[in-house]
Amino acid sequence: MIDNSISLAESYVLINKILNTLIRRKFGKHYFIRLNSLLFIANRTNMNYFQTCSEKITLKSLKPVSLSEMMIIKEFLILNINSALFCIDYSSYKEVVDIDIIIP
Repeated sequence: MIDNSISLAESYVLINKILNTLIRRKFGKHYFIRLNSLLFIANRTNMNYFQTCSEKITLKSLKPVSLSEMMIIKEFLILNINSALFCIDYSSYKEVVDIDIIIP
């Protein structure tokens, strides 16, 4: 039997590309996001099933972002990160229940 699993680093790069593409298509090309790599890997290597999984995402925009638009983006990201993670790495899938959005 062939093991087709990918590493956490490859999974992280792929998730970042997918989320960036989805955000830019849905909300405009002036958005750019980046998933926090350290937290992403820590959430998947230190599996504790009694804790909820939360990710940090940096959102950069060339235009000001309203609070209502940021909440829509947050819900969109939670839905899509869970879908992508389940498809990419279902063996170590852990549902993301919250996202902290950082705007620099």
